[in-house]
Amino acid sequence: MGRLLKLHRLVPPGRKALIVAMDQPRAIHVAALAEPGRVLHDLQSADVDAYLLTMSTARHFESHLAGRAVVISVSQDHQEPQQVVEQAVAFGASGLKYEVYPYCELEVATMRSLEALAIHADRWSLPVMAEVVPGGFEQIALHTASNLRQSVRRAAEAGADLAKIPPPSEGTLSEVTEYASIPVLLLGGARRGDLDDMLARVRQLGPCVDGLVFGRYVVEDPEPAKVVAALRKVLDSVG
Repeated sequence: MGRLLKLHRLVPPGRKALIVAMDQPRAIHVAALAEPGRVLHDLQSADVDAYLLTMSTARHFESHLAGRAVVISVSQDHQEPQQVVEQAVAFGASGLKYEVYPYCELEVATMRSLEALAIHADRWSLPVMAEVVPGGFEQIALHTASNLRQSVRRAAEAGADLAKIPPPSEGTLSEVTEYASIPVLLLGGARRGDLDDMLARVRQLGPCVDGLVFGRYVVEDPEPAKVVAALRKVLDSVG
C-alpha cells in the first residue's frame, strides 16, 4: 500500500517532475552546500516536487522539508539493504536513489545491489530511483543512447521504479525513453554555460523525459528559486 502515492509525489501525474539534488558532497566538493539549510530555506517557496538528499542531511535539516517529498541517496558502501530501506521508511522518505554503473568493472556489483534494494523496498512500498551511468560519470563516450537504452531497461527489470540518466553523448534521448518501461528523469550535472544555455537544452530534451533532477545548476546559483521558476516554466511549456 502507498507505493503509487509515493511515486506520484516524485513524478506528479499531468506534469513533468522537478527534483533538486543536494547529495553531491558525499562525492565532490560543492561550496554552495556548506549550508544546506540556507539553500533549502531559499527554495521554500519554489515549485519543487522533491529533494534528493543523503540521510544525514535529511535528518539534520528536517524542519526545512515539511510538505516536500524526499528521496534518500544511498551510498555505494551502504549497509544491509533491509536496514537502508527501514531507515528511509522510518524517516518518511518517498523513495531511494542508487547509482549503477554498467559497461565497467562495477556493473555486476552495482546491479546486484540495486536488485537487493528493490526487493526490500518493495516490501515497504518504497520506490527506487536508479541513477544509470554507463562506465561512470567521467566516461562520457560510453553514455550513448544504445548503452543507456539497454542499461535503463535492465535497471527496470531489476526492480527500479524510476531512472535518472545523463543526456546521451551519441544518439537520441527518445531511443532510451521509448524502451525504458519506467519514467526517465534527466540529470543536470556540472554547470555549463549560463542560464539561457541550460534552458535551451531543457527545451530540446525536456519533451522526451518525465522530468529533471538538477543539482548544481540550482544550488550554486545565488537565487536558486529563480532558477527553479525558470526550469518550471520551460518544463510546463514542453509538457
